[in-house]
Amino acid sequence: MASLVSGVTKTMCGLTFEPDLGASSKDLRWRTAVLPIPGPRPLTVGLSSDESGLATLSAAMFAVARDQVDSSMMNDSLCELVNMTAGLLKSVMSLNQALGLPKVLSGPDTPPVPSPTNPHVLVLKAKTAGLCLWVYEGVVA
Repeated sequence: MASLVSGVTKTMCGLTFEPDLGASSKDLRWRTAVLPIPGPRPLTVGLSSDESGLATLSAAMFAVARDQVDSSMMNDSLCELVNMTAGLLKSVMSLNQALGLPKVLSGPDTPPVPSPTNPHVLVLKAKTAGLCLWVYEGVVA
């Protein structure tokens, strides 16, 4: 999964994801985009980061300097990447389920990054940008 996602993100914005086997992603909750894939095999795809990581991601995706990145660009970048990842996952898993709509959460509404030790969770991290991409089997409220 890490190489699948990185195949898109490396070309698009120079980011490579790898499995995150520790709990080091717990601080990456400044803003999160979640996208449910409801259906017979429900999944939730989430992308979480801190402000610096989102500025890095957004600057790369919009091809602008970091100091030109604003809040709406950060939200757009989060939603675009979580949507692309959910689409890839749906395709690879041959799921005949419609994608939900991404929702951006911040502050007290932000869900915790699911524990990578949970057998129903896959957590990937792009260390250079402080991004945490997670896939949860089920629907995260």
